[in-house]
Amino acid sequence: IASMNDAEGGFGPRLAQHVPTAAASVLKVFPLLKDVLGVFGVIPADGKTLARRLQKGSFVLYIGGMAELFRSSPRRETVFLQGRKGFIKLALKSGADVVPVYLFGNTTVLKALTWGPLADLSRKLGVSVTLFWGRFALPVPKEVRLTYARGRPLGLPHIAEPSQADIDHWHAKYCEALLQLFDRYKGTNPDYKHKTLAIE
Repeated sequence: IASMNDAEGGFGPRLAQHVPTAAASVLKVFPLLKDVLGVFGVIPADGKTLARRLQKGSFVLYIGGMAELFRSSPRRETVFLQGRKGFIKLALKSGADVVPVYLFGNTTVLKALTWGPLADLSRKLGVSVTLFWGRFALPVPKEVRLTYARGRPLGLPHIAEPSQADIDHWHAKYCEALLQLFDRYKGTNPDYKHKTLAIE
């Protein structure tokens, strides 16, 4: 979500370098992990924190979060968007804009154990509870190509009190833009060339 309150109007070459990433608020509960995330400028993904952040500048938000980990496969990527519209409401109320972004390669860097009960437990805890492995059967990322694709800002209007129809309209625009972005750039990454993107 790009704020209009920074020096470049929310966009420009600094967007990918100088904006914090929002992560599940539960991660801030773990003492050591909280400190590590703080070093990298990660902020909690709760509504109040994100609204405050938009008064200063932009941030990156992974909409689907950990739930997507358990639904993606070598032939299909899955993003959980159908029931997640709070980010659109926040952007409309704040006068911010939304820029669709897709990172090709994030689901191939590590393998994960995605057994059913682990998915249920992860959803209840709000954090991924599973085993990861990469090179040498260790949690060391594999050497795979990562491709960052960024679309155009959607052009959201500023609506102080958006209706459900307003939110639904711009949410549908976001989903459409994300699908177009995926299809346009998936050929740039060999692991994604034959994949499809599903929105659930």
